[in-house]
Amino acid sequence: MPLRRALPLRFAFAVGVRFAFACCVAALALLLPVLGPGARAQATNDYGSPYSRYGLGERSEFGTPQAAATGYAGAASLGGPLVFGVENPALASDLVLTGFLAGADLRAMRIEDAAGGDPARATAGGLTTIALGVPIIPDRLGVTVSLAPYSRVNYHVVQEDSIDVPGGDRAGYRLNYEGNGGLTRVRVGLGARPAGGLRVGAGFDVIFGRVEYLQRTEFPGRDDLSEIRLGRATQLSGFGATVGAALRTRLREGQQLHLGASLTLPAHLSGTRVRTLGTSLDADTLTVERDGDVTLPLELRGGASLAGRRWTLSVEGLYEPWSELESDFDWGGYDPTAGATGLQDRLRVGGGFQVIPGGTSRQAGYFARTAYRLGAYTERGLAGPDGETVTTTAVTGGLSLPTLFPAARLDLGIEAGTRGAAEGLLVRDRYIRGTVTLTFGERWFIRRRVG
Repeated sequence: MPLRRALPLRFAFAVGVRFAFACCVAALALLLPVLGPGARAQATNDYGSPYSRYGLGERSEFGTPQAAATGYAGAASLGGPLVFGVENPALASDLVLTGFLAGADLRAMRIEDAAGGDPARATAGGLTTIALGVPIIPDRLGVTVSLAPYSRVNYHVVQEDSIDVPGGDRAGYRLNYEGNGGLTRVRVGLGARPAGGLRVGAGFDVIFGRVEYLQRTEFPGRDDLSEIRLGRATQLSGFGATVGAALRTRLREGQQLHLGASLTLPAHLSGTRVRTLGTSLDADTLTVERDGDVTLPLELRGGASLAGRRWTLSVEGLYEPWSELESDFDWGGYDPTAGATGLQDRLRVGGGFQVIPGGTSRQAGYFARTAYRLGAYTERGLAGPDGETVTTTAVTGGLSLPTLFPAARLDLGIEAGTRGAAEGLLVRDRYIRGTVTLTFGERWFIRRRVG
């Protein structure tokens, strides 16, 4: 392409990228006050997994599209020019380009119980991660800012029975246990490469959100009996910190070994709980506001990745001791007077691979420059009814599609799995989740030579 024709295209691209970046930052600033998990989920069915009742909700994480599509492996170990180090701040030192990442997902779920009735279905979607990465010194010192959901509460459980009412009659009732909300985490991380392939980093976390529980009693077919609502709403906010390290070493020509680990320290949150009691849409405060504290458990993850010119193999493990949760408030599976008897330590092990047939060649065909990803993981959840173990098993996959611009990619991911079992008090969740992530970057803060 002649230089005269190429210059206007580059100028238009630079202006377009800056304009899109400014719009995203402005939208993030406007959405931040209302981007709690309650506002995040736009559902065609208001309810999701009953397992989100336990603890402070179902843990939600995404990190990078590559890690999510390869069994959630590589988030602690794999860096790169546009890897933001969301889970391991040490990886921010690899940043070469100023970049922006924005992702969204759509989930469909089928829920079955031991009764064998018609399964419940739910569909919901929302944001996964928004991240900004800036290289202060390219490939040596970088800073990232990210916003992502930490937990999600979204369930509806129904119990039906009958009671005696005045006049010697019996009335059937339907008892609905509902929950919604969750926590959101904002992380500012700094990564540095002091020497060779060693990278270290630290992050500062702000965690906030609102969790609501509602017990709603209906009397179907009885106009003389009003619906009764008993609610609990808890607003939480606090701070935490994360430290991480990663090591990159060369094994042979064209192959590298990446090791990484991160530790998120227990986060201390302060909160206020309000109880309400009312009928239908009218709700009165039942008790005065109650203040309390919550200490979230630590999060430890570590992994290893072997990378060649065209392929990458990754494995990673995660550990969260939810049995050590400390709270002045009661939660699903947790009673502060008796300890966290219903909560268990969360464990996950996953792995996967990525293949780019054309490697780093820009002359290769479109499909040769596309990254193909596949993985799987198994996870023991933090809780289940009566302390029973709930296991999730899933397969993941995805594509990373090149665009017209070398520093921009469109990532598509999919995850399909099953959680729990349709026996006893347990239910079985069968779900499928699709994700779309846009990542782009550009060299900023570079003094250009003239002449």
